[in-house]
Amino acid sequence: MTASTLRPVVLRCRQRLREGRAKAQLQHDSGSQGILVSARLADLYDDIVLDVWNGAIESFQNDPLLGGLALVAHGGFGRRDLAPYSDADMMLLTTRESEPLATQAAANLTRDLVDAGIQVGFSIRLANEACSLAWLDPVIYSSLTESRLLSGSLQLYSKYFHMLRHGAMRRQKRIVADVIAARREERKKWGETNYLLRPNVKRSRGGLRDIQLIRWIGFALYGETDLERLVKLGGLPEEDYRVLRRATEFMLRLRNEIHFREKKSQDVLDRPMQLEIAKAWGYPGEEGKLPVEQFMQDYFDNTRNVRYASGFFADDARTQPFLHQLVERSLSRKVSENIRMGPKHIWVPDRALKTFASSLPDVLRLMFLANQNRRRISHRTWQAIRLAMQERPPTLPDADSIGAFLSLLSHPGRLAELLRRLHELRIIEQFIPAFKRTRGLLQFNAYHKYTVDVHCIRAVEAATLLVDGSSPMGRRYRRLKDKGLLHLALLIHDVGKGYDEEHCAVGARIALETAERLGLDAASTETLHWLVLKHLIVNVVAFRHDLSDPQIVLSFAAEVGSIRRLELLIVHAVADLQAVGPDVLTDWKLSLIEDLYKRTRRYFDTGHLPGSEDDPEIEKIHERVSARLEAKAARRSCFELLENLPLSLLTRSEPDQLVDQLQEVAKELDADSGAICLSQYDPVLSAMRYTVVRREPKQSIGTFARATGAFTTAGLSILRAQIETVGDEVAWDDFWISDPDYPECPPRSRTDEICGRVRQLLDSPDKPLPPQRRTWSSKHLEGSQVNVLPTKVTFDNDTVERFTIVSYFAYDEVGLLYRVASTFVQQNVVLHFAKIDTHLDQVADVFYVSDRDGNKIMDSDWQASIEAALLDAMK
Repeated sequence: MTASTLRPVVLRCRQRLREGRAKAQLQHDSGSQGILVSARLADLYDDIVLDVWNGAIESFQNDPLLGGLALVAHGGFGRRDLAPYSDADMMLLTTRESEPLATQAAANLTRDLVDAGIQVGFSIRLANEACSLAWLDPVIYSSLTESRLLSGSLQLYSKYFHMLRHGAMRRQKRIVADVIAARREERKKWGETNYLLRPNVKRSRGGLRDIQLIRWIGFALYGETDLERLVKLGGLPEEDYRVLRRATEFMLRLRNEIHFREKKSQDVLDRPMQLEIAKAWGYPGEEGKLPVEQFMQDYFDNTRNVRYASGFFADDARTQPFLHQLVERSLSRKVSENIRMGPKHIWVPDRALKTFASSLPDVLRLMFLANQNRRRISHRTWQAIRLAMQERPPTLPDADSIGAFLSLLSHPGRLAELLRRLHELRIIEQFIPAFKRTRGLLQFNAYHKYTVDVHCIRAVEAATLLVDGSSPMGRRYRRLKDKGLLHLALLIHDVGKGYDEEHCAVGARIALETAERLGLDAASTETLHWLVLKHLIVNVVAFRHDLSDPQIVLSFAAEVGSIRRLELLIVHAVADLQAVGPDVLTDWKLSLIEDLYKRTRRYFDTGHLPGSEDDPEIEKIHERVSARLEAKAARRSCFELLENLPLSLLTRSEPDQLVDQLQEVAKELDADSGAICLSQYDPVLSAMRYTVVRREPKQSIGTFARATGAFTTAGLSILRAQIETVGDEVAWDDFWISDPDYPECPPRSRTDEICGRVRQLLDSPDKPLPPQRRTWSSKHLEGSQVNVLPTKVTFDNDTVERFTIVSYFAYDEVGLLYRVASTFVQQNVVLHFAKIDTHLDQVADVFYVSDRDGNKIMDSDWQASIEAALLDAMK
């Protein structure tokens, strides 16, 4: 429809909407409160809707049936907290007699509003019909609770709203349960935690929806949605009202900001937007903390407050039925002075609750008993504690409080849940002052999915969940005698984040301060300090080094010093990785950690270094594989290959698989038929493992780069890679590959095609690589502006005797590994061993390298040249 054919009211309202949004943006940009900007937008929508409505009913002005209509705003429009591009949800109430007129008026109204630029959600309902639908559908109910009369019959509207209010209060138990369940389902879609990397400010946990949840429940319980009225009616604590009011203001302003920037209805706060808003809102940043991290710290602080306030309000609304409470109390027993425990809950009787709730030592003892006996603290008791502790000024904990806190830490039970509650009450920071700084502190990368405080508590939780596991890690956790020390180390291991100095060093100093504050003995203090200082060493050694090298194991064992520390450190590492985010602790990484543990433990138990000349394990593997080769009457070259295989290759496959590989490789090498490429599905990584073998002159350069290029230009993603040298002239490289065309195991025809491509490119070293296949990846759509961590290259000439270790840290992108490998070729560097690992959006590649004569790269100028070239590979 052209502008010339639009009705005058549409053209007038379209212009008014454009000008009104522009004025609202000026008000917003001037720093006006979000609630005031939203109110202005609601007034704008009101004016436009009423103008269009008057035009829609203009021809019916003399019709007496017009008195049977009432135009009602509901949802966000009814609540008057509109964002710039919000929809307008409306309902036209009608009497039975006025239904035909309602249909004609609604058609005119919705047509002209859409033409004017407002998206409309619209329905025509009888009053009893609207209420009946509300009782059946919690989404309809929640929207209608926010009803507001725009125009038409006040009598009809009043009748409807009276019916809705009193009907909801009569059905309050079922309605409250349904609304909470519907909100829970919505959170599953948009985010169960309020610590998301890309939150939806409206629907994710702790967002505007959770504030609205209080209103919807309040309507069923009290017939009121206004938070201030709920306070006066005794349904909402005054302190909760204050934090909800602050959070509402922050979230409305933020939602308005996103809408104005996007020029459309958009509620997702993605990472580029986070950077832009932090700058626009003037966050200055500070030592070790980016402006965007400060901004998100404020965001998380508000969503945390909303989450707890709405959670408590919902718990109050669905307290246990009286019969359940009666059974719980009748089967309870006294477990301590002023504490009783039933089959499921533990609580403080009402007569003692006020005094008890104000005593920190008493509260901690209650939590210790709840944890030890795996009972939930009753809601009534916890609510009294929560209110009392909010009023209690922070103080230096006394000896009784410290003893109770350490006792609480010593048992798995429900420890993580109780630590979250202590963190909510800001009590943890009274024992560990540095913990305060971690509150809502976002690590601005896609590797860590949670804020520092949440990650630390999740790490404790990951450890406690091992108590019921049957895995080797679970058995190690159960036999730890000092679980409390492990839990304390996990709780503080990352509190050094957010400073310019390396966080392990900062954390280690904080560990000493914490130990002194808690009165730990000298041995426990030293162990806590060491655990926090060295908590990343397992990841570094397991993921970035050649575990078949006895030097690596010896160095790690010397750092650890004892079996007790080894088990503490290994469990700590696993719990830490588990708490980083989904899919971080893969089976692959767990197998590497397990391998490191077993090798180090065997050294402590027997004195034999795995991989060394006196290691009996190598001989056992050799004997098993050799026996199978003899049974198959294998050719002599198979046994020669076996003799030269490094331990990493001996243990990478099961004996039968290794025998098959050796036979095929030996056959091809004897025939001198060029490069060899074998494929095998790896269920641990759910990826294809391609083994590339080629006879090369000693210290040859380029095979790894050419093979990498072959996979990359085929559009394949390299998940892992390890390169080895067998004897003096055989390069043996393994690549774990993800094929976007075949998410599951690809067919034999596909793997044969890939193997043929690799062989052809390796056997024709002068042939140029084919063009790189273009692929789209959703994880890169946000753009490079969010990559705030620096790309870096490090050189290590101390860890191993024979090689220089080059570590390369960068954000992952298609073709990166090929460019890195090609850079080594251009720099005349020989690769001997590589471990490639991708951490969601980042890669940590480690290469053992030498010059052409097999010497370490010691020259500083050459190192600088290599570093510059590798960094340039990212541009």
